[in-house]
Amino acid sequence: MIIGLVSNSRRNATREVANEVALIMELQGIQVVRDWKEGDGFPDLLVVFGGDGTILGTARRCGHLGIPLLTINLGRVGFLAELEAHELSQYLPRIISGDYRLEKRMMLKVTVRRDDSLIFQSEALNEAAIVRQGTARMIRLQILVDRKPMARYAADGIICATPTGSTAYSLSAGGPVLMPDTQLMVLTPICPYVPYLKPLVMEGNHCLTIIPESEKAVLTVDGQDTVTLSRGDDVEIERSPHHISLVKLKDQSILEVLGRKLQQ
Repeated sequence: MIIGLVSNSRRNATREVANEVALIMELQGIQVVRDWKEGDGFPDLLVVFGGDGTILGTARRCGHLGIPLLTINLGRVGFLAELEAHELSQYLPRIISGDYRLEKRMMLKVTVRRDDSLIFQSEALNEAAIVRQGTARMIRLQILVDRKPMARYAADGIICATPTGSTAYSLSAGGPVLMPDTQLMVLTPICPYVPYLKPLVMEGNHCLTIIPESEKAVLTVDGQDTVTLSRGDDVEIERSPHHISLVKLKDQSILEVLGRKLQQ
């Protein structure tokens, strides 16, 4: 068995925990690739140490590789983490023996075209958001579903989230919580001019197109990749052909996790 370790390299404490785990695994005869990066081969499992940012970045880089992720929270909240750092010693024997299940999580493919030219493409585990940039004015957005006009929004922005991302930015904007194993997308407006404009949940097999009709709009993908949009750009959001498999060791629902994390 080969296990790759990924950690937030900017935090000494995170690297120390990852090194301790590596030593324990190596003593058990496990081949460990420390500070794994794409190009370092295909381990059977990636153990990711850090907060949600580290986990999201790893998921987006590795979705096309099909390597399962075990997520260890060394950040503040850690909605995406399966284990807290102090639980590692308890669950390490099960990790080493492969006594766990895998939960598939849907991802989004995000493409931006300008004048029929591709200018940006990325994948998201949580969400793609279009927000206003550096101004207190609302932005106007045309929304199409399967290339058919649906609505025009005037708002501070709009979020298209996966079930995984429904507990992140979308939730804080008033969106619903989706069960993580579903194949759904939720479109959540941010401070819409029309107050009764509510989030829309749709099947993941639809293709969503958002066209900004204002300047000063920015697209962010999982809060990490960013591109400044121009009026008339074509932002296409659809279900990615890739997915992330998360290692699950506990018998707990997303509602239990949500309730516990929100009390922190």
